[in-house]
Amino acid sequence: MSAKVWLITGCSSGFGAALVKEALSRGFAVIATARNPAKITDLKDAGAATLALDVTMPLPELKKIAEEAFNIHGRIDYLINNAGFSQVGGLEELTPEETQAQFDTNVFGVLNVNRAFFPYLRKVRSGVVANLSSVGAWRGYAGVGLYCASKWCLSGLSESMTLEMKEFGIKVCCVEAGYFRSNFLVGKAKGDFQGRIADYDGSAVRKGEELMDWYNGKQPGDTQKGAKVIVDTLTEANGKPVPHRLVIGKDCYESIKQKCEETLKLLEEQKQISCSTDLDDTSY
Repeated sequence: MSAKVWLITGCSSGFGAALVKEALSRGFAVIATARNPAKITDLKDAGAATLALDVTMPLPELKKIAEEAFNIHGRIDYLINNAGFSQVGGLEELTPEETQAQFDTNVFGVLNVNRAFFPYLRKVRSGVVANLSSVGAWRGYAGVGLYCASKWCLSGLSESMTLEMKEFGIKVCCVEAGYFRSNFLVGKAKGDFQGRIADYDGSAVRKGEELMDWYNGKQPGDTQKGAKVIVDTLTEANGKPVPHRLVIGKDCYESIKQKCEETLKLLEEQKQISCSTDLDDTSY
């Protein structure tokens, strides 16, 4: 039986590159993709097949790439949606075009890549899909509101996707990562914008942007360790079934735990009000 095949988007750096290397080290066949394949020649030299894939391409083009990818090894077993970026700036400041670009990559791009590859997974009634989300999916932050919104959306879509794909034997996992040491916060990776409004200078928006700059190079997560955990989880090498959500990074765990506790507290505080609106109102 031929080796199982991984296809990974956004492989020029960060988790994408680390996942390619981790999968190759375990004897899997890997198709590494990037908008510019010239940036992943090192992964080709390491043994991966490479393809040009921009997740913002129209769906018909992505379907052609999916067919080309499938024909390389005659199968796709693991589909990893890793490509993404973070747009900084206040919500008022950012243009509709910048907003669209954020969602085109982080949300609609993931949807369309999945739409392009799902037919190959459904046909064999098996496969694993991982959508890489973020700690930003759990709480909003000033200065990176669009990024957080896009990841909230992706996590929600992944949860529904898990339910829709289950009957076809396809497992879907939403990987929510904290801050890992990579170039994600460097230059273009975090997005630029032109519509700065002076009134926001010194505000929570600017402090949020400054925090991203300060955090660059100080992220606590080890990308290689994170990649190992992801591959272990998706291949069930840890002896556990693929979960619908995988949280990686101590910072992510602690942030999500705190958000859940805050939400439960708020629910209890508002219980009487919340439960007073039904037609058969019962006093609490």
